Amino acid sequence: MTKNTINPPADLPLSSKVKALRKAWQDAESKLSEYKSENARYRTRDVSQVGEIKARYSTPALVAAEKELKEQEIAAVAAGKALPDREAILGPIRVKIADYERTVSALSALVSKAHSEFVEGVKAELVVMGLKEATKAAKARDDWEKAHNAAIAARETLEKHAGLFAWCATSGDTDSLPLTGASAGNNAEYWELSADGRLTTEAAIALGFEGVGVIDGLIVMPAPVKDEQAEAEAEFWRTYKPKMFLANPDGFANWEH
Repeated sequence: MTKNTINPPADLPLSSKVKALRKAWQDAESKLSEYKSENARYRTRDVSQVGEIKARYSTPALVAAEKELKEQEIAAVAAGKALPDREAILGPIRVKIADYERTVSALSALVSKAHSEFVEGVKAELVVMGLKEATKAAKARDDWEKAHNAAIAARETLEKHAGLFAWCATSGDTDSLPLTGASAGNNAEYWELSADGRLTTEAAIALGFEGVGVIDGLIVMPAPVKDEQAEAEAEFWRTYKPKMFLANPDGFANWEH
């Protein structure tokens, strides 16, 4: 079995038994995670620096307890009193550190056990689930074939009526959409009508009616685009009168010829 067996698809029809096994595994993981989070101060960590030959370990709770012990010892000698009981301060912390390691080990074993039971439960039902999915796939395939055939028939009906429309629009010059026979298809799926029942401008363009002579009243014809700047320039040149600059005859007599 591949590692994906431990993480089956969400839609896989697991039995109630296997679902319960999965929940037990997830609950065990949650317990382990929560315990580690709540008791992190009792976890012993490797605090060795790069290059150190011998590993050093530290536990936050023990470090804090040793600091507290040192402060009490300083206060005791300063006051001339007996030193505090070292074991009374550090002992309970060492017990909790040991309990942490044992509890984490036990919870980790519980996670492994619950996980194994879940995996085995999934494996035991693979054939049953596979047969169920095979039946569902067969039904889906039949439904797909019906829908596919219905889509083909609907497309043929669409192209038939679109072709009749084209015959009317071109006064009998063509009996199919302009792009029929093109490698990209006739784009009949772009058919769209305006509120008054005429073919929209956008649909007409997509269907290939641009450049085709059609009668009025069947296609929404776009309003002509006005280029105001071009029209202004045309009007300027239409009314343009060049300025005439006439030479002053005074002084011509002094020109040398």
